Amino acid sequence: MSRRVTGRFGVVVTAIGMVMAVAPAAAQEAGESQYELEEILDRARGFAPLVQEHEARQDHARWQQFRADRAWWPRIEAQTLLAPVPADADPSRIDENLDEIFALNIGPFIRQTARVTVPVYTFGRISAARELAAIGVDVSELRADAAIQDHLLLARQAYYGRQLSRAFEELIEEGGGLVKDTLEQMEEDRAFGEADFSTEDLRRLQIFDAELDALILDNRRLGDLTEAALRYLADLEGPVEVPALTPAQADVGLEEVEHYQELARVHRPEIRQLELAVEARRTQTDLQRAEFYPNLFVAFDFGFGWSNKSPAFQRVCRRVDPDGPCIDSETLYTRPYSNPFSSLTFGMALGLQWRLDFAQQYGRLQESRALEVQIEAQEERALGGLRLEIEQAWRTAKDARERVDIEGRRYDAARRWRNQYGLQTQVGRGDLRDAIDPLRAYYQARVAQLEATHTYLNARAELARAVGLEDLDDSRDGE
Repeated sequence: MSRRVTGRFGVVVTAIGMVMAVAPAAAQEAGESQYELEEILDRARGFAPLVQEHEARQDHARWQQFRADRAWWPRIEAQTLLAPVPADADPSRIDENLDEIFALNIGPFIRQTARVTVPVYTFGRISAARELAAIGVDVSELRADAAIQDHLLLARQAYYGRQLSRAFEELIEEGGGLVKDTLEQMEEDRAFGEADFSTEDLRRLQIFDAELDALILDNRRLGDLTEAALRYLADLEGPVEVPALTPAQADVGLEEVEHYQELARVHRPEIRQLELAVEARRTQTDLQRAEFYPNLFVAFDFGFGWSNKSPAFQRVCRRVDPDGPCIDSETLYTRPYSNPFSSLTFGMALGLQWRLDFAQQYGRLQESRALEVQIEAQEERALGGLRLEIEQAWRTAKDARERVDIEGRRYDAARRWRNQYGLQTQVGRGDLRDAIDPLRAYYQARVAQLEATHTYLNARAELARAVGLEDLDDSRDGE
């Protein structure tokens, strides 16, 4: 049977309840430097690897836009030729040319050509390329926003987990020590035959002590993991101290589900990406349709050739009659009419560039149209899935908020039970069994209340990410 608590044991058990009530305040007065949530989120936004990755993606998209915006610029194609040519060679006599070459009577020949092509009209090719490049820039920015939101969600969840660990530390730090001291005193009294309590009371306190040890072990793991996560996600060094989680953090309600569904249509980056994908696919279809038409362009050609060698003089055939034979009594020579080693050319033309591959062009056009229908259907399906996703996240958060109230009532009842036992002890009517049950109920209720608060805060963070906001409070600011 249980006995009335007397002497030192009764005083210690009463002190447990008193310490449990003041432990959070005492820890807060320690004056440790602590990170607030906004500070963690600000540091997480500047997470260097993530920022650099998406800045590079955006730079890539902007340089593609740079190229598309300048697609109308003139295109220059140039060719430079350097070759050896024989000197004093007869263009009509290959054997003499070979003789000059073998005698190393050669010199350099330089030939330079250039063509400048300027597009005049491309039947929408350039404008389509510009639209696609602009869409690419928007998509890169939306992907960066989505990645940052995912990163901030992880940082927020790690922060709430670290807060929960701190709250558990404050809950069991002082009270757990007193329980162990009481248990040691009881075992010592029992060893010396001075016990004024039953074995059942001792076992109940031992079980309670084991439960506290298990909670300490689990909480140590939670604290270590969440602290390591915060150091990584927010690029921190050293210990990461945060304020303990309090149920007051859950004192914020939710709007109706339709409110968040409408916000998601505007703020969710993935939905905007789908809209841009539809727009891009339509532009791709226009681009494939333009392949049936030519490119109208203006071309400017320029060329010159130069060498320090010249061809040999050319023989002149003298005839008495126009149709008569050459008179070889005297051979005459003259310069070539045209020197192939020295030239200068210039030209301008208006041209059309065609690609006459109608079967392939028609097939690519139909492929693009099919993909356009596909992406439109995906967009419609995604919008329906978004509404369902928001409703699931909202329902989870709503249920978590109701559980916070339920666990609050449970905690309030357990606290009153614990306090009631303390009053009974002060008037000398306390019993050991009456001490253990209220304290265990108090611990369990407090743990459940803190876990419910943590679950609700995480659910709000998940709902905010599903909507496309960093925090649900931002939705009120934007109304």
